[in-house]
Amino acid sequence: MAVRPEVVALLTDFDVEHTSSGQRFVHRDGRPFTAEETDLVVSATGEDMRAAARELAGAPERLAELFLPYIRAVAEKMSDGPAPTRRPK
Repeated sequence: MAVRPEVVALLTDFDVEHTSSGQRFVHRDGRPFTAEETDLVVSATGEDMRAAARELAGAPERLAELFLPYIRAVAEKMSDGPAPTRRPK
């Protein structure tokens, strides 16, 4: 299967918003994903993800921004306390 540019675009422009009922995908500017966009992201193939990772590798601050909340959550679980809130340079 070929890389789908519309999926790669969504994978490089998403964030996860925590809501009272769980989580939802939103664009970096805060707009919620439409049902169609959510379906596309969920259908992402390994090729789509690798292409998105290549794009993000060109912007290391965006890559760090995407993964930092998850790294913090793991650090908190491992230390039983809040992780440092230092932002990447």
